[in-house]
Amino acid sequence: MNILFIEDSDNLGGVQESTLLLAEGFIKQNYKVNVLIPNEGEMSKRLKKGLIPYWCYDPVRYLSTSISINNDSFRIINPVAFIWNFFAIIINSYKIKKNIKTKIEIVITKGLINHLCSGIAFNKYNRIKVIWHLQDLITSRYFKLGRIFFNSFAREVPDSIICDSLIIKDSLDKKSQKKTSVILNGIKTRSLISSKDYRKESRKELNIPKNAYVLGHLARITPWKGQLYLVKAFIEYSKSNSNAYLLLVGSPLFTSGNYINSIRTIINESNLKDKVILAGYNKDLKKMFSVMDLFVYPSLEKDTTPLALISAMAAGLPVVMSKINSLIDIINYCPTIETFDPSSIEQLIAYMKKYENKSLRYFHGKTNRKTAKKYFDIELHTNSLTLILKQLLNTA
Repeated sequence: MNILFIEDSDNLGGVQESTLLLAEGFIKQNYKVNVLIPNEGEMSKRLKKGLIPYWCYDPVRYLSTSISINNDSFRIINPVAFIWNFFAIIINSYKIKKNIKTKIEIVITKGLINHLCSGIAFNKYNRIKVIWHLQDLITSRYFKLGRIFFNSFAREVPDSIICDSLIIKDSLDKKSQKKTSVILNGIKTRSLISSKDYRKESRKELNIPKNAYVLGHLARITPWKGQLYLVKAFIEYSKSNSNAYLLLVGSPLFTSGNYINSIRTIINESNLKDKVILAGYNKDLKKMFSVMDLFVYPSLEKDTTPLALISAMAAGLPVVMSKINSLIDIINYCPTIETFDPSSIEQLIAYMKKYENKSLRYFHGKTNRKTAKKYFDIELHTNSLTLILKQLLNTA
């Protein structure tokens, strides 16, 4: 079986980590795997390290179809972007097709634009099976017209659609749902467990006292991930706990420069520069999670089964997360995860205080680790997807 993944970013985030894990899993099953990425970057470094073949296709860059106002408080339509992106999709579809350098039987696309490009690059006459891997909820930020357009493509272009949560499947129209399967995201659950000595050394490297109470978060720095909300809550909470630290791991999304600056400003104004640590991107998840006592996921929209969250569970951490519609599915699998209203800083602060209790952290962390192993292991994810690939090829 010859499989091609088409990625929409040369940076590393949860979607790209998912591609790397799946590619490794398919290679272990003796399938031929290639990955097509926009340009050389962090993604290509990881592909080289994992000995996974890849090509770059140097796409025309897309413009954002909406303009952020006041750190994403609201957005307005960017009409120029729709015209530009229309032609960019056509050009990039040609570039994708031109850069395929070996025989391909199945294409797995990642990212909304790549899903659309696949319809042009791999039409039904090519006899290449196309799978859309949907890992983002199409929210109001894409506007009603955009959702209608996307669903019209979803009905006709892919041979199969994979969603990482039921709520994404439910966002598609009925015809598209008939060829859609829900497969939960997967991670290497065994690779994130650390020892007390490892935790001690990791804290020392970050200048965090060994007995400090550390709240942690890991994700791309962008408004809809809610980091500014988390920092504001921590500032209030720290007034009652001088032993508390906040560790934020992740680099800014390419459009989020103003957002990270706003976070830095509020940290400096609160005189908590030594207590709020902006660690940037760090590929050593085991080290980052070993430092934390509580993992907080304050997403404001769009996330479904984020790899960072399920990785924190696998690392044996208790988790609190925002109660938003797109994250509801994960609660069904994780009974010890507690939720807070993202419009209420007070609720989050209450959980910060609640998890000062070491016994509670231990119990919930232990349960989360078992849950991650049962539902979110990469082997389960890869095996489920393999069955779908085989079914597609048998119907060719």
